[in-house]
Amino acid sequence: MNVTSENTKDKTAQPGLGSNFNKVWVAAIASSWGDGVQMAALPLLAIQLTTDPLLIGAVGAIGTLPWFLLGLPAGALVDRWDRRKVMLRADLVRFTILTLLTLAVLTDHANITLLIAAGFALGCGDIFFDISAQAVLPVVVTGDQALIRANSRISAAQINGEQLAGPPIGGILFSLSHSLPFLGNALSFLTSALCVTSLKGNFANPPTTQPTTTSLRTEVAEGLRWLLKHRVLRTLAGTAAIGNLVFTAKMSLLVLLAKNQLGLGDIGYGLLLSSTAVGAFIGSFLSAPISKKIQVGTMRCVGMSIEGLAVLGLGLTTSPWIAGAMMATIGFSMSVQIVIVGALRQRLAPTEIRGRVLSASRLISLMGAPFGGILAGYLASTTSLRTPFITGGLLMIIVALASLPALSNHAIQQATHHATNETTPTTETQHAATK
Repeated sequence: MNVTSENTKDKTAQPGLGSNFNKVWVAAIASSWGDGVQMAALPLLAIQLTTDPLLIGAVGAIGTLPWFLLGLPAGALVDRWDRRKVMLRADLVRFTILTLLTLAVLTDHANITLLIAAGFALGCGDIFFDISAQAVLPVVVTGDQALIRANSRISAAQINGEQLAGPPIGGILFSLSHSLPFLGNALSFLTSALCVTSLKGNFANPPTTQPTTTSLRTEVAEGLRWLLKHRVLRTLAGTAAIGNLVFTAKMSLLVLLAKNQLGLGDIGYGLLLSSTAVGAFIGSFLSAPISKKIQVGTMRCVGMSIEGLAVLGLGLTTSPWIAGAMMATIGFSMSVQIVIVGALRQRLAPTEIRGRVLSASRLISLMGAPFGGILAGYLASTTSLRTPFITGGLLMIIVALASLPALSNHAIQQATHHATNETTPTTETQHAATK
């Protein structure tokens, strides 16, 4: 009897995430490794096809464009459809695109226009898969800590595949054969599709007695309106936009900082970049234990402040070792926040409009990115190279402190309580969440 009690206690303390989550996890591992391989191979292929820097840059940037064009309607469509089927179809579409691209490379029919078109189509598939996967996660796991652990494992898989292991493998495969990286990515999406196919359960929104003849535009507006009325989620999206602005500004000038201020060569610059991924990888594993010790509101404020101090430190130091430590700290803090805040978003967004809320939140958070590089370049050219880093670091600290009332532990606990007790996005729920 004592043994049974102890076993029960252990299971309660650390419950399994279930076979459905394991399938989603394997799918994330496979597709992340494929994405990392492609991340290195696509620009390598581009420079084989053209010497025009504008076209080469377009190949790298085109994958993010679909988020700005299709992010909101994609969220509404994900809420209309069975999310498992959306994930499956996105995988199969991406598998088909990459198979055709592999054949084009093998037969010397690849050109820069084809690469740009393929990058855009793959970006569209990424949107539908990512939104659906985020919306499905709270269904395949239950409990706040389990959701954080699930997000932690998914994040670790993505960082390892897309930033650490995938790119160097992509470079090696490309050196062996230009078609191998794209064939490998195609197979990764096929593996993901097989995992998604085997998911058990119903992943469509439950039937409703409300009219279903609303237009897509109305449904998009409903999700965006709900997000903007929710004080916690609205503030999280806004602070993420500032974070992305500062992050993009930092990354756009990092190569100049590395060479002019830190005295690093090409290899040193590569190591400086990889230190961010190392910190992020460690942070993804430690996010679950951290969430048990520190409440979300405190974590968000402290995390943004630490990031701000680290960016500030980058602008002030001339030591490559300190700069590497600052980059690792930024990666660690960002990873912890992405996991824990991501789980909070999933819990607070009602099932019926979860796709729309998550896509709107993602779109708002991305809005700061296009302006970061422009503002950083302007500040650096009119003042000094240090200025964008110092200004960005101070901005993050100020935003972290300013957002504390809306993201206090008490405010988040209230919002979580209302989300737990309300199952539909009614006016009453919206009013309660905005108090």
